[in-house]
Amino acid sequence: MIYAPHTFELSLILNTSDFGKWKNNAYKNAEGNYRLYRKNNIIRDDAFKDKGVKIEYHDNTFKKKIKLIVNPTKLLGGNDIKKLWKPNNGNILELLRKVKIYVKAYFDAEYKLGDFKLTRIDFTVNINVGDKKSVSAYIKVLHNIGKVKGFKPKYDKNDKKIDNDLSFDLDGNSNGIEFTAYDKEAASEKKEAKGILRAEVRLKKQKAICKYTDETATAKQIKQLAKNSEKIFLEIFSHIVPYGNYYKKNKAVQLIEDNISKQKSRTKMIQLIELIPKKKSLYLAQKEMNDRNIDKIMIMFAEINVSPVTISKRQKISSLKNLYSYLIEE
Repeated sequence: MIYAPHTFELSLILNTSDFGKWKNNAYKNAEGNYRLYRKNNIIRDDAFKDKGVKIEYHDNTFKKKIKLIVNPTKLLGGNDIKKLWKPNNGNILELLRKVKIYVKAYFDAEYKLGDFKLTRIDFTVNINVGDKKSVSAYIKVLHNIGKVKGFKPKYDKNDKKIDNDLSFDLDGNSNGIEFTAYDKEAASEKKEAKGILRAEVRLKKQKAICKYTDETATAKQIKQLAKNSEKIFLEIFSHIVPYGNYYKKNKAVQLIEDNISKQKSRTKMIQLIELIPKKKSLYLAQKEMNDRNIDKIMIMFAEINVSPVTISKRQKISSLKNLYSYLIEE
């Protein structure tokens, strides 16, 4: 499995005069070549879009910013649906070299990469679960996880603009981290993404980024974070998604009874399974149990490869393979 930064964002804060200068320059360079798009206070310059670098002008009242949104796979000449880039010393250096070239070219050498702050980085895996039906089934069972400690649902359930059958999204309460798992074919509208459940963890604030790197220079931060993609992704993923195959409740209970010898342990595990749909959250069910050995209970679920989060009655599918079994594949 390839773990890689899919996107990172570089931000440059400018005074009103310098911001206006570069914005006007962007319009001038675009004339007769391509369009600039404005939505609310954001102007998007597609000068390097085909190269994997999007440029945005954030024309806010009190803080003017220019952002570069970089897709490393595309910048390195790859296709992030067919195969993400796999970070190594060589391609990380090549990535940074290319970013420096585009920064220098766009800003006429007035700014360099080090003038920008790394303000966001997304770590991604493409989990090929076979077909669209399976992707949908995994998303539905992930919704049964519900509220997670330190996170809240990113979107309101009643928001008609969001199709909950296509993604499961969490937003950190204050940790600056986002998590999403979504149907890549539906999002990209490309058949080559069929069967791909894309999972992403996003570090969206400086404090989240600084938690995972002790470097202060932008290039060194990108290098260190890219090298640690797998570790960072799995640390956050494992906090959200419990280990184990997914089953209907009756089958999960049967497996507990068949494989756990201690009556007290069986009782606690079954209690947790029954509480989750009632509380609509694994975390809230754990809080309701108020068991100081809850971590040991979760370990017992993992040891028999059964997730405490079960497949709802409405779903036609009876079982789903442990997501971690895909994540450890070569």
